[in-house]
Amino acid sequence: MNTFLKAGILLGFSMMSASLMSKDRDFSVSVGNITAKTVHFEVSNAKNISLFIYNDTEGELYSENLNTEGSITKSYDLQALAPGTYYLVAESETKVEKYKINIGRNNNITMEKTPVASVSKPEFTVSDHMVTLHMADVENPVHISVSDASNTVYYAGNKIAVDGTIDMAFDLNRQTSDTYIIKIEQAGNIFNKVISFK
Repeated sequence: MNTFLKAGILLGFSMMSASLMSKDRDFSVSVGNITAKTVHFEVSNAKNISLFIYNDTEGELYSENLNTEGSITKSYDLQALAPGTYYLVAESETKVEKYKINIGRNNNITMEKTPVASVSKPEFTVSDHMVTLHMADVENPVHISVSDASNTVYYAGNKIAVDGTIDMAFDLNRQTSDTYIIKIEQAGNIFNKVISFK
């Protein structure tokens, strides 16, 4: 049984990593049965996966990092939680999936077997002053901006994917600023990448 801790606020999908992982090695979540207010699920390719449970009222209630090669079965006892809507979020270096959990007033629990949101994270490659951005599985328009630490905006625009992908390159001048922030807004999710030349 897990003890739920209020450890902070999970704000959308704001975590970012520049590390890359191939598609065939990325995780998947298989939702199992629910027994006595306990949800069961399996995570395959569970190395470097973070799990969070949160709701919009209280923020993050529980989190843990998995570092297991292969698959792992998890069970979370939710009996301490009040009726309402909660989310299980699984996050790797390349994607984020969010699963909806509903606890009814009569303490019955349902958990969606398919994610209510699945987002592939932007991938960045930095070489000297050139930064390339690659986004895969893009379905909605994406707003991209580049600014410095003083909030001076050097680029801002909306991009529509071609065949589900967006590829862009940015030539960042070290003489103009030693720190740039590339901000990507996609379907209500925000990703920030800080490029520092210090």
